[in-house]
Order: sequence, then structure tokens, then C-alpha cells
Amino acid sequence: MSYESLAVALTKDLIQVESFSVAGKQNILDFMYDKIKKETNAEVQIIDAKSDNPFLIAHHKNGNGYKLLLHGHLDTVSLDGVEFPLDPIERDGEIFGRGSCDMKAGCACNYAAFKYVCNQNLPGEVFLMFSTDEETYAEQTVTAFNRGLLPSCDTGIITEPTNQVLMTAQKGDAWMEVEFIGKSAHSSIPELGDNAIYMACEFILEYKKYTEEKYKQNPHKALGEAKMNVGVINGGIQANSVPSSCKIVIDKRYLPNESIDDFQEEIDQVAQRIKDKDPVFDYRTKLIVDCTPMELDSNSKKFQQLKEILELELGKKLEVDVFGGWAEGGTLAKYNVDTLYFGPGNQRYAHAADERVGVKDIKEVTKGIIAITKKLCI
Repeated sequence: MSYESLAVALTKDLIQVESFSVAGKQNILDFMYDKIKKETNAEVQIIDAKSDNPFLIAHHKNGNGYKLLLHGHLDTVSLDGVEFPLDPIERDGEIFGRGSCDMKAGCACNYAAFKYVCNQNLPGEVFLMFSTDEETYAEQTVTAFNRGLLPSCDTGIITEPTNQVLMTAQKGDAWMEVEFIGKSAHSSIPELGDNAIYMACEFILEYKKYTEEKYKQNPHKALGEAKMNVGVINGGIQANSVPSSCKIVIDKRYLPNESIDDFQEEIDQVAQRIKDKDPVFDYRTKLIVDCTPMELDSNSKKFQQLKEILELELGKKLEVDVFGGWAEGGTLAKYNVDTLYFGPGNQRYAHAADERVGVKDIKEVTKGIIAITKKLCI
């Protein structure tokens, strides 16, 4: 069986393993662990195997040399809404099923390429990582680097669904909770209290106006403007009491030329403007999650080399674009891994009721990644 056909078959096998639940995540990693142990001579381990979010790292090493990281996540969103979520139905050149597009096909491509590296005993080091928390907070990759399970690699390839477009950058995604601190009182005498919901409302309007103007002045050449959204608001206990607390959560999609400190500074500046007019205004912040941005310079020698290898192998010109959402390329960039998104499937079908991936796409991506290993692992 060719490596391309192996990736197609493995895609179907992976779809059949439910990997939304904790037990399902553990089962799918056990499946891949056994497969890697049986079919390669690579070192492989499952980390935090009994936890809610276990992950797997396999390592091929043949002397010192180029370090390549092949990365993907095996968890999926809920099976709800999909008629046959665990039945990999192939129809008209496409494979249907939950996780087919996002991103079990991409993981299958990475495994097929990793198996090629092991079978050919290519020089250097190639790491294969399968996480199971990318649909939530994507903390496992941070854990892997912090524990020394992954080194800073020369290149990382993440096979998220990109429709075979080379994606070189993404915005970061940070969530900040802002709590407004008031003073309770009876609703019949509200002047004796400080209404935290009113504070939140004033802040939201001011913050929206401030950031709209600021973001227009600092766009990224490829990613455009930063974006923000107030997606959660909670405050008060009952209608006949002045609320002493109100919390909001802000989602900011920030740029590679920004940092999380810029987010905090924006909040502080707007809050100070309000406090200058209303001294009782009070607040505190808590960072909930910080998923960092990334950028691989599309003019760099490294990117041009990757693009040339893929185009030569696939016999066609490849488009270059940016990744619209957030995935773990930002985490890899945080640990100095230049990362490229290149995977099978159209993102419009990710998480959809009719989730699907093309058989031809799987074969092309597998072929392309193997070509990269042939050229770089020397």
C-alpha cells in the first residue's frame, strides 16, 4: 500500500473512533500508540494518559540534523447534528464523518509521512504530536514544550484544513474577564449604591469606540485589523438590589506585532478615562486564555524553500494566504518553531453537519509532506 493510500485508510479508521468524550480521546491515542509501536521503530509515549486531555508524542532520531515537527489534533467537536458521525462514508471522491475535515485526515497525512521517515531512516529528528485539547484551550502543546518533551524545531507543519493553501499567519486569541466593582443598596434608594452594571455598560461603549479607532490605525499587511468582541456579561442577583458586581469577557483577536500587554493597556486606558469623570468607577481584570499569534514571513528563504518543494512535487502553483481562525501555530511560534499550515479539506466543512474531506486532497498533502522530509531531512 502506498503512503498516500495508507493516509486515506487511516482517515477512515480514525473517524470510527469517537474522540469528543474523555474516554474517546484516550481510546484514539491508544489506537495510534499501538499503531506507531507496531509499524515503526520510533520512540512513542502518551502523556497524562489518564487525564481529561492526554496527548501523544512520537520521535524519530537518526543522528543530529534538521528538526521537523508534524502536529495535529485528534479531538473533535460534539457528534450532535451529524447523521452518521462515526461511519466514514466515501461518496463522489469525498469521505464524510465527524472529524474527517477537522482534522483526522490531516493527522493521517502526518502519520503517513512520519512512517515514511521511519521506514527510510532519514537523518535528523522528526517529531509527531497528536493533541486532544485543541478544540478547547490548546494547552497540551505548551505543556509539551515546558516539560522538555518537544524542542524548538526548525520547521513545524500543522495539517489543519487549508484546502491545500499555504497559510503563513494567524491572529492570536485572548480572553480577558473584566469585573466592575460597585456597592449594593436597595432599589428604592439607588443613590446610596454604585451600580456595577451601569459601570459595565459605560465601559463597553467606550471600549468599543476606542478600539475601533485604534485598530484602524495599526493593520497588519496580511491579517488586517485586530478585532474584539464582548461575548459574555453577568451581573446582579435580583431586580430590587443595586448590583455590586458585574463581569464581562472580552475576546480579542490580536496581531503578530502586538502582545497581550497591549490588550491590558487598552482596558486600563479606557477605564482611566471613565474614572477621571467618575471616581467611584472600579474594576479588576483576569486573563482567562492567551492563544498567541504567529507569522512565517512569506518572503523568507525558509518559506520559499517549502513552497518550491511542494509545488515541484505536486506539479502546480499553490496559493498563499492566512489562517482565519486560531490553531496551534501560535503556540509553536511562541517556542520559536517556524510553522506552516498545509492540510486537506475545506474549513467550511469543519464542525459542519455534512463534514467531509476529499480523497485526492489527502493524497496530495501526504505526498507533499513526504517530499519535504526527503529534501530537508538529509
